[in-house]
Amino acid sequence: MKPLFKVLAASVATLSITAAPLANLPYSSQAQAAQAQTVSTQQQAQLIGKDRFQFTRNSNIFYVNGVASTSDENVAVVKGATYVQLKSIATAYGFKLSYNSATKESVAAYGNLKISFKQNESTMKVNGKSVKTGGKVFSQNGNLMVPLRAWADATGSTLQANGIHLSLSWNTQPKAVFTVNEKQIIAGETTVTTKDQASSSLGFKIVEEKWEGLEKVYSEPGQYTISRSVKDSRGIWSEPYQVTITVEKPNTPPVAEFTTEKSTYKIGEPVYYTNKSHDDGKIVRNTWTGNEPAFFKAGTYTIKLEVQDDRGATSQVEKQITVTDEVMYTKEQFYLNFASQGDKIPIDSSFSLSVPTVTYGIESEDMTAVRTNSPEQLQGPAIDYSDSIAGAVRFNIHKQNISDKPLELHLVATNEGDTATTVSKNRFSFAGPATYVSQSGKTAASRFLEELLAPLEPESITLQPGESVELITGVPAISAGKTLTIFGEYYSPSPIRYTLVVTEKNGDGIASLDTLTQSEHDGKHIRGTFSGGNREIIVDKLLGETGAEKLVLGDKTQVYDKLLTGVDAVTGEEIINYGNGGTVYNMTFNIAPHTAVLLNPRGGHYGGAFIVNEKIVQITNNSILKGQEEAAFLYRSGNFQESISISYVVAPGSNMPLHLLFVPVPSLNAEEDNAAATNEAEQQEQAEQTANQEQAVGQEQTQQ
Repeated sequence: MKPLFKVLAASVATLSITAAPLANLPYSSQAQAAQAQTVSTQQQAQLIGKDRFQFTRNSNIFYVNGVASTSDENVAVVKGATYVQLKSIATAYGFKLSYNSATKESVAAYGNLKISFKQNESTMKVNGKSVKTGGKVFSQNGNLMVPLRAWADATGSTLQANGIHLSLSWNTQPKAVFTVNEKQIIAGETTVTTKDQASSSLGFKIVEEKWEGLEKVYSEPGQYTISRSVKDSRGIWSEPYQVTITVEKPNTPPVAEFTTEKSTYKIGEPVYYTNKSHDDGKIVRNTWTGNEPAFFKAGTYTIKLEVQDDRGATSQVEKQITVTDEVMYTKEQFYLNFASQGDKIPIDSSFSLSVPTVTYGIESEDMTAVRTNSPEQLQGPAIDYSDSIAGAVRFNIHKQNISDKPLELHLVATNEGDTATTVSKNRFSFAGPATYVSQSGKTAASRFLEELLAPLEPESITLQPGESVELITGVPAISAGKTLTIFGEYYSPSPIRYTLVVTEKNGDGIASLDTLTQSEHDGKHIRGTFSGGNREIIVDKLLGETGAEKLVLGDKTQVYDKLLTGVDAVTGEEIINYGNGGTVYNMTFNIAPHTAVLLNPRGGHYGGAFIVNEKIVQITNNSILKGQEEAAFLYRSGNFQESISISYVVAPGSNMPLHLLFVPVPSLNAEEDNAAATNEAEQQEQAEQTANQEQAVGQEQTQQ
């Protein structure tokens, strides 16, 4: 039997792909066979992992990495397809050949790759999967011939042709991939570790590795390149894989520093704090304690500032200021004259109750409001709410995930009619997922008001009869314990069924319509569809002209404001929209000169936003209103009567009702104001003394 592979004695010593290109070599099979010497299978299988195989049509001589060998059969062209002997190319690639008598398949196996061919078939199996070969497998002189292209595709080789010359490039080197675990590396401090991501495309085991530039701890700051090479069980090495890291110098803590204009102040005198803290990186948090804008009792006060940099280091500083008993401004003078929009100011909780209440008219607009706040706490996938609505609709969705898995919200619009229709996405905003319920509601309300100020740019979708589409996009899943708030406005000229669906993360809202069940009402929060979702508040008087007065908004008693009534479309039950959540209020007022407009919560905490003269005002700038003893400063008129516009939507997660106060701003210049304030304080002190005396007398009488 003649040997499978032969190597030309002259070629082995002198052949170079670059020095002696394939096209320039002699191709007389007989002449080269006469010079050839037999090489062992072990020699022929010496692959380097980045291998090149060269063939010539109508020749049985081919080259493996520049070493010439022969095959039992010439490379043949049949019906436009190039064929090679399976045994020769498989062995050259290092595959082991076997024959399955049961399936009558010739099987070539190498690592985790198995390729099976069957005579007279136009398909092959690659790891059990049937793949077309591009030509029928046939036998020639007892040798199985397979399409060269099929072999290239099965092995992941790159096939190139240049006239009658063909070459296959096959890269099976292992990959030495790794990552550095530490995102931030500090010189002399951080222990550097790596994550192994090395692999072999053919499944061979990684048995050895070499590192360059890797240190456990880098002593000096700078950039370093780490290089890694790996060897697999065949003995083939990878190319070096490199990662460049930046080693930072050790962190210097920030320096906390602030100044005031002076160290001694009068009662009610404005105190201005200048933060002069600095850091070699970035300061990410400033925490003040005691930095009141003014002080209203004589004494010594300590002001503290703590700063934190972007690497977690902190620094503190504290200073003291002295407040004398001389009065510059009363508390009322100071806050009503110096507060800025969105500032939180202290207020007597009974003040709002002591001023007259202004009655007003209400005009409603044709806007449907859907409030889906029940159940507020999501326990798992369910149909949350569904209703068929035509025209303009606003959804107010506020949900907290109390399950142990991330949950997603899907608002599905379905055309249940017999003709095509459209649904327009007019406005959309969301906030969260957030840890705090009030923060989610505040931010979502603020973002929705920004949408109201922006030009309307509807996004229209056409729905064929029976077709559904998801309207909520780009909203993350709600992780466990977090809250998500959504405002969305839509329009359709004909009825559309809107369905709010809750699924697990990456769920299909439309597919879930037929599989999920309706959630139960939690018995506490609001779920329903309401008409009149936009309202205009009408006041026919000059506010603040005769003294302080107020408007009551969202009161449960409905003495002043009127609550929306609607229907829970799930149960058919009539529902009252307590607090009027999801309703947009618009109002225009005429206010007297030197009038301050304040917002005072009466039902608990409130955090949201208002539009005042086309400007967003946060409630409040750095926090929320925590109760009746706090107010948000909205506006201050100047020396003339003014007309102001105010709009808002109730912030989910906050409490109603609200009192909108109109308070005259006291003068800063009139001495009589200070005298009156002093006299008022003396009278109040005298009244307290009298009350204490009367209480004492009453206690004595009770004891007797």
